[in-house]
Amino acid sequence: MRGEVALRPWGATPKDPEYLAAAWADADIAKFCKAPDDRSREFAGRWIEKEPVRRDKGSSVDLCIIKVGEPEVIYGEVGMVLAEPGRRWAELGFWLFPGVRGAGIATSAVGVFSDWAVAFQGINRIFARIHPDNPRSQAVVERCGYERVGELADGTVVWAFDVK
Repeated sequence: MRGEVALRPWGATPKDPEYLAAAWADADIAKFCKAPDDRSREFAGRWIEKEPVRRDKGSSVDLCIIKVGEPEVIYGEVGMVLAEPGRRWAELGFWLFPGVRGAGIATSAVGVFSDWAVAFQGINRIFARIHPDNPRSQAVVERCGYERVGELADGTVVWAFDVK
């Protein structure tokens, strides 16, 4: 599946705000990811317009997960926020739409993204905080070479992908 998955920036097609608003409205995505209070298509459009600024500043990057040859269909998102700039540590986030979960798409996207972040963005550690009720996401990061490094007081499991 890894060769079939590609990543692209938000805003490449006019339907991108519809996809993002639909993702924010999904109960599982909203439960496990940070969805804004305003989940409208209009707000999604404004968020997408500001993504290049965040990316250019080096504070975060969010990319659409697509399949090769289907750039207009978004399957999910993978991204990171620079959490500790001095140490070059970033926090990973990812989600998929319900209809494509369980097909290996998240594992492929997270694997490609993590390798890219370390090799080309100078990131030394990528960590993921995954809710204990989300074992599928824990399995994704584990398959991508992340190691379990701890647990927070609320049961959230912390995984890390380090430069080797």
